[in-house]
Amino acid sequence: MAEYKFISENTIEYLSLHDCQCSRLYYADTALIFEMEWMEVLATHPNNPFDKSYQSTEGKIILLNPVVELGILLTDASQSDESMSNIEGVDISDFEVLDFNKESNGNEYKLKLFGQFDAHSKYDFIQMSIKYSSSKVMFNELTEVSWFEDKRFFLQQ
Repeated sequence: MAEYKFISENTIEYLSLHDCQCSRLYYADTALIFEMEWMEVLATHPNNPFDKSYQSTEGKIILLNPVVELGILLTDASQSDESMSNIEGVDISDFEVLDFNKESNGNEYKLKLFGQFDAHSKYDFIQMSIKYSSSKVMFNELTEVSWFEDKRFFLQQ
């Protein structure tokens, strides 16, 4: 596994992944691993020293001991959907995260994910609900202020 400068546990709620690209999602060694091209790290994240959200370089999100409650690869209406009930076989590439929400209840965590594949994929969308025991967030650098912190974004609305 690549070395990362910043590694935190159970800090998914301090990320905003809307419009972030997941280059690979796969299962290995009792973990579900999201390899991200970048992540938006909120100002409240323990490894963000800035007073604003910043974009990271590539990183990883690891869910330990995952159990997939819902896992569907969706295609257009003329084709059938494919279930991802066997988590050990999950290995998916290149989708944009549209929705990524974490819920917690004591020591139990749940992640809900919805994403869209690029036009060249066999699938159109991915939808997942995953229970897990803990998580790790990893990245090396924070490079620039997140797009949603930009004043120009708010002025255009």
